[in-house]
Amino acid sequence: MIKINLLPVKEDKLIAEAKGFIALFVISIVVVVVLIVFNSSLLAEREAESRARIAEADEEIAKLKSIMGEIKNLKDKKAKLQEKMDMIIKLQEQNIGPVRVLDELSLKLPSNKIWADKLTIKGNKLELDGKTLENQEVANFMRQLENSLFFSNINLKKVTKDKAAVQGVSVLTYGLNTNVHFAGRNEQPAQPAQQAKQPDGQQQPAAGNAAAKPSAN
Repeated sequence: MIKINLLPVKEDKLIAEAKGFIALFVISIVVVVVLIVFNSSLLAEREAESRARIAEADEEIAKLKSIMGEIKNLKDKKAKLQEKMDMIIKLQEQNIGPVRVLDELSLKLPSNKIWADKLTIKGNKLELDGKTLENQEVANFMRQLENSLFFSNINLKKVTKDKAAVQGVSVLTYGLNTNVHFAGRNEQPAQPAQQAKQPDGQQQPAAGNAAAKPSAN
């Protein structure tokens, strides 16, 4: 029988396979290293972009904070200025407001057939009592007050026949109240006057049609 020694051939084959495996392993390591380097570079680039965006955002936030601080300072200055203006207006009202109201009140009296006897001002409320020779004079007086910038919500409380007489002519006593605007109003809304009773007990519109003159004693 013929015997053939195959050991050298097997060793060469194993050596070749080992070299191929080593080469493949080295190539794999190189590829992995390249991927790691590329990924690291990409991450570093993205990190740099993120840092740049964060820095821009921080700058914007700082600008907004500065603007908000300026706005707050402006609001504080505005509030202080408004407080001073309100104080000045209040002082002006206290000094010249009542004088202007009394002057306006005297100017609004429609004729010498009506006059005021008693006047009281409490806050922005004015109470007025007086006498007149005719009901119509009271209605005219209230219309004049409604057209004024210093009075609103005119309310007629009463119109009654007075026991006294002026030169033999009977006199009517009236009373009304109204809101007072010492600095004047910006608007002039029409305020309907309320009704009051005539001396005979019937209702008569205060600022409406003319009423009959009181009879002489």
